[in-house]
Amino acid sequence: MKSESKEFHDRLLIALESDDEGTLSETLSDARTADIAESFELLRDEHRSLILFALPPNVAAEVVILLDEAVRGEVVEELDTQSLTEIVAELEPDDAADMLGEMEEAEAGEILEHLVDEKADKIEGLLEYDEETAGGIMTPNVVAVPADATVADAVELVREASPDDDLHEVFIVATNGKLLGTVALRQLVTSARHTKVIDMCDEDIVAVHVIDDQEAVVQAIRKYDAMEAAVVDDEGRLVGRITHDDLLDVAEEEAEEDLLRMAGTDAAEFETKSVFQAARIRLTWLLPCMLGMFVTASVLLIGRRQFDETFAVALFAFAPMIGAMGGNSGIQISTVIIRGFATGELGATKLLRAMLREGRIALALAPVCSALAWLLATLSQPLLTALGVIDTQSSHPEQLALAVGVAMFIAILLAAVIGISLPFLFRRIGVDPAIASGPLITTLNDVVSVSVYIFVAFAIQQTLSN
Repeated sequence: MKSESKEFHDRLLIALESDDEGTLSETLSDARTADIAESFELLRDEHRSLILFALPPNVAAEVVILLDEAVRGEVVEELDTQSLTEIVAELEPDDAADMLGEMEEAEAGEILEHLVDEKADKIEGLLEYDEETAGGIMTPNVVAVPADATVADAVELVREASPDDDLHEVFIVATNGKLLGTVALRQLVTSARHTKVIDMCDEDIVAVHVIDDQEAVVQAIRKYDAMEAAVVDDEGRLVGRITHDDLLDVAEEEAEEDLLRMAGTDAAEFETKSVFQAARIRLTWLLPCMLGMFVTASVLLIGRRQFDETFAVALFAFAPMIGAMGGNSGIQISTVIIRGFATGELGATKLLRAMLREGRIALALAPVCSALAWLLATLSQPLLTALGVIDTQSSHPEQLALAVGVAMFIAILLAAVIGISLPFLFRRIGVDPAIASGPLITTLNDVVSVSVYIFVAFAIQQTLSN
């Protein structure tokens, strides 16, 4: 059985191929904007143009804002200034600011000139803030009620608000605009008309600063289980609000961004249709990893000179295992730390707590992995001898097994230190902690683990030889 969205897409294709504007309009009239946007991304440019011209401006605006950024960029390139202005005019100020922020400055400025002054001012105000701050994701559309107003006054202001505004409460402000508290709509409509709103004001406000990072906003709304958060400036004046649907968008964006960076790429890859640009973004992450593996290879080559040929062959056979276990252990720990940052469970002041927890886990894992590595190194030597890879008489099996076991123990502990410290360090210097995971931490742990392995093997050989 076909899903509703697939069924709609099939009907839409038939309507587009029919070249009948009436059939196309009828097909689109009953569809949800999300389904239209989903189908829109699968269509050719000429079909996309037909759809946009067939839709009313307000519906076309909803569809465009739901598109992925790369697809929206393609649409913007195809539309003239008048069509773009009509779409932007139908959007909420925060969505309009997002769309204009993706355009060239001159093109965005031209569209703003054609908008009514009040809306243009709101959008320009939002464009002043970084797109990943509270100011960049907020909506300036708020119902702000003076402290001396009555319930009747507040209800009248609510009635004047746009029907598209998702209102849950009204904000109470002082004469200078400073935020004093909120009153829930339910409480407002059930109270006597002459009651002063200040007498029913809830001062327990979930408020964020206009320059707070959007991730901190998500954490604040989650922590207090709020439907929305007020946005204030340095003087505590109300400048906007962030609603629950904004929270979902930001949470999805942050999760996607972290996932991509942990995989060794960037969200910018999906904002471009150029294969070469996408390749360049990936190379930015892959080339440092290649350099790291070159360092690892150099360590092995330098170490080769410290051992006789037979022992070196047996020794190097276990180097990938040591490096991989160190890298994987580091990824596990860094992922837990980054997840804690994303959910707000780990703050910059909780480094000691994270080290104690993850350190204890590493101390539990290290002996187990060390013992298993020693056992594998011991049991594998007869097989390697039988295959003619090594000579048991000259490969020093007891030294090899001991080196593998000890190096594995140390590698797991060092991976814990790196996996814990890098995310905290990156967060401290203002870099996304997710960068400290994935290819970066794997490569770093490979270099460290193999270097430790060679040093341990050399130290054991020197000690036992003497």
